[in-house]
This record gives sequence, structure tokens and C-alpha cells, in this order.
Amino acid sequence: MAGTITMEKVDRPELAKHDSSILDLVFIMDCTSSMSSYISSALDNIRAIVEEIVVSEKSDIRLALVEYRDHPPQDNTFVTRVHDFTAKVSEMRDWLQQCQAYGGGDLAEAVADGLHAALKLSWRAESTKICILIADAPPHGLDPSGDGFPDGCPNGLDPIQIVREMVEKHITLYSVGVEPPITPYRDFFMSLAYTTGGQYVPMINAQLLAKVIIGGVREGISLERLMQAAEQDINREMQQAEAEGVDDKEKIKRINTIFTTKNLCSTQMANPFGTTSCTAKAFSSNCHTMAQMQHAFLSAPRPNQSAFTTTSHSPFSFGSHSTIAPGVPPALFSTPSTTTPLPNSSIFGMPSSIPPNTTPFSFGAPSTNLPGTISPFGPSATPTSMINSSIFGTSSSIAPNAPSFSFGAPMAAPPGNASFAFATPTNASGTSSSAAQTAMTYDVMEHTAVNEDQAERIYQKWQNRKK
Repeated sequence: MAGTITMEKVDRPELAKHDSSILDLVFIMDCTSSMSSYISSALDNIRAIVEEIVVSEKSDIRLALVEYRDHPPQDNTFVTRVHDFTAKVSEMRDWLQQCQAYGGGDLAEAVADGLHAALKLSWRAESTKICILIADAPPHGLDPSGDGFPDGCPNGLDPIQIVREMVEKHITLYSVGVEPPITPYRDFFMSLAYTTGGQYVPMINAQLLAKVIIGGVREGISLERLMQAAEQDINREMQQAEAEGVDDKEKIKRINTIFTTKNLCSTQMANPFGTTSCTAKAFSSNCHTMAQMQHAFLSAPRPNQSAFTTTSHSPFSFGSHSTIAPGVPPALFSTPSTTTPLPNSSIFGMPSSIPPNTTPFSFGAPSTNLPGTISPFGPSATPTSMINSSIFGTSSSIAPNAPSFSFGAPMAAPPGNASFAFATPTNASGTSSSAAQTAMTYDVMEHTAVNEDQAERIYQKWQNRKK
């Protein structure tokens, strides 16, 4: 198994000063025809969103909106429509009222243009800067299949480089992925957010968008305040860690220890299905251009079903013979099985043809973290009614008409069909479909201990920031 992912080292001057009570918040929204419910949700809740942030965080807030669609001939309306910062909620609401879901053309959209437009807005130097990207389709140049511009953005914009410029401006990106359409590209959008110290948030219910925005913003402000409060300690501890040659996992542990020792607490948004995958971390570390990202993306196995539920009438296999992208740690996929390679087996959610009584490919013990990973897969429940099923590395003989197979919790399956319940390939692994949706509350928790994911995101911010 590979060791902990090591991020590229950069020069790290003292962190620039920010006022966490001054907030510049941007919505970057895909405004093609499939996004109508999300536009409506933002419109209906924008005043409540702003009021909640102002009351809870005492913030001086400005809002901006970037709409994007696609390039001609795929879409002849507009590529981007930009509304620069305003302090008036009524003005933001007017922009959203004029925003209509229309067009789109091919599968990919002008994501790069939307990110670039947000980067060029009139950000206040001293503000906490947060972007909320709401998307259900990939950028041009990621997946050539169904892409009218397979070589990338026609304007020559590179979303990977743009996000790295966001890092230099201390802009934190939250990627809200509309699932299931975004599912095959989840790791890509995760990597964008991770690079900036933000989060990926899976979304299947437009009515929860307001909670995601409020929760993400409040947690983002909280992390900025934590960094300011412990800045000198972090700088000193990280210099010592580099002198000792310790790895990233140990550095993150030391950052978390600083907050524990100083009794510093955080605000957290519940996001159980958004923990950054190892694939996304590898993308962030190793891909500096869209061309590199495309190569890694096409080489890596990826899911083609929703993070929350999928069923199959065939047994499921993670595939020991899959191709792993250059630079992606083998720990992502687990070690090969000693059984005979499975013919026609599939990867991450597609059905495979596994003969009865064949020992399936396993993925690790139910409660043991994968070696070499920073963020563990979620806790797994103990199954109570799964006979002859395989759970995270316990192989078994699956007979014809065997009961369903799931990561921790059983699901109902029609007689004679062996179904697979897929909670999420990147984080949680002990919930059924209905339980997963119930868990998607995005509630905000205050005065909580800094968790490992937050410490890692703070490390990511610290590592990449420049004045």
C-alpha cells in the first residue's frame, strides 16, 4: 500500500491578515436547463441566507453572482453573465430573478469561464473570500466523451490553473455537486475545493441548498478565525516539522494538537458524504494543468452512480485489474485478490459478471482505515440480516439468489436479485440509501473540537497561501 500523499512544497511567507467579519461571497451557478430547481432555491432563500450569516457571524457581507452556460455553437445565449459585488440583498435577488435555466448543448459546460469570471471580481483585500460553485456537469477538456470541445475551453482558460490563482488570492471554493449527474466527475470537483481548503458537498435536494451555503460559509469563517488565532503557533510547529522531515499526516496531527492545547473550537457543517477522497487529493497534488487532469481522470476508475444509492442485479466488484492513474496511490483501490481475475468485472458501481460461489474482490476490514490515507472511510454498521454477504474484505461464497450486498447496512432486494447498496465510494460506508438521504442535513454545529478534516483543510490553506 502506498504511504501518505505528500503535497508539493511551496514557499510559505507569513499569512496575510484578514478580517473574518468582512465577507465577500460569490455564487458561481451553472444556468443551463437542468438547473432550474437550484436557481429557484437560491432565489427563494437568498434573504434568509444573508440574514443568518449576518446574525450568526456579525459579518459585513457583499454578494456577487456569476452565471455560466456554454460556448457557441453549443449555446448561443451567453458564456458567462457577471454581476459584481453588492451589499444590497435586493439587488442580488433581482439578479437571481433574471436568471433562467436554459440551453447547455453538449454534456460539458463553461465551468472554466465561470471560475475565471469569479477570480476577476472586485474582491476586498482584507475580506474572507468564499466561492460557492453549483454545478451538474464537467468542464470542457475533462472527459472527451460527449464534449464538443474535448481539448478544453475554447477561450484557452484552464480551471486547474484558475483555482491555483484563487489560492494565491486566499479564495476558498466550495463545490456543490448536483448528484447523480455530477457523480462521474465527483473527484474532479472535490480536488478543486480541496486545493483551496474548501469542501465538496454532494446535493440531491435543491431545497437544502440554503443550508449548504449557510453551513459552508459559517465553517469557512470559523477556519479563518482559527488560523488567525493560532498563526504563530502553526508557523513555528510547521517549521519544526519540516526540519524533522515528518510527513503531511503528522503535520496535520500537530496542527490539530495546537487547537486542542489552546482550547480553540470550531463551527462545523455536517457533511458526511463529502469527505475528500484519496483520488481527489492525488489530483490536487499532481495535476497542475487541465491536460494533466484529463490524463489522470481517464486513467483512474470512477463511479458512474450516485454517491447515495445504486442498485444492480449483478454482484459488485471493485476490480483488482483496474488501471490506476499515474501518481494516484494504490491505497485508493486496495490490494489485489488472490482469486482468479473476474471476467467482465466492473469498477465503482457498474455490474459485473461474477459466477456463483466465486470469492469476490474485497475492500478492507469494516472498521479499519486504509493504510496510507489521511481521512478514513466512515464507520460501518454491523449487519444483522446479511447471510453469506461480503463486507469490506471478508470474503464469502455468494450463492445464486443471495441476499443483498451492502457496506454495513442491508437493503431490501427483490427475490432472486443480488443487489448492491452503495452509500458512497469516498466516505461513509455504513448507511442505506434512505439513511444516507436522512443524514444529509448539513446542520451547523458550534463550539466543537476541531476535527481531522478541518485540520487538514487548515494545513492545506497554510501550505499554499502567499501574500
